[in-house]
Amino acid sequence: GLEYPVVFLVGTEDGFMPHQRVLDEGTDLSEERRLAYVGITRARDQLFLTRARYRIRWGKQVPRQPSRFLTAIDPALRVTRDDSVVPELDTQAARE
Repeated sequence: GLEYPVVFLVGTEDGFMPHQRVLDEGTDLSEERRLAYVGITRARDQLFLTRARYRIRWGKQVPRQPSRFLTAIDPALRVTRDDSVVPELDTQAARE
């Protein structure tokens, strides 16, 4: 398969990876896991997995959980960095 020097997988959260539809239907996660594996193995030099700690839905913060597939990655291979900023939703400007 094709490899790239740098690969970004964005949205590595339950509901995105694996997709919420698969979780709701209770179907086999093997295809979703295979797709995640394919994305991860395309990286030759660097792999960036990003996720949101919170997403804004209907003007409210909704906590997000990391993808269950991330637990299969050896913690010794990971560098974790938290650049999250929790927006203040109590102002008129934030609501707009």
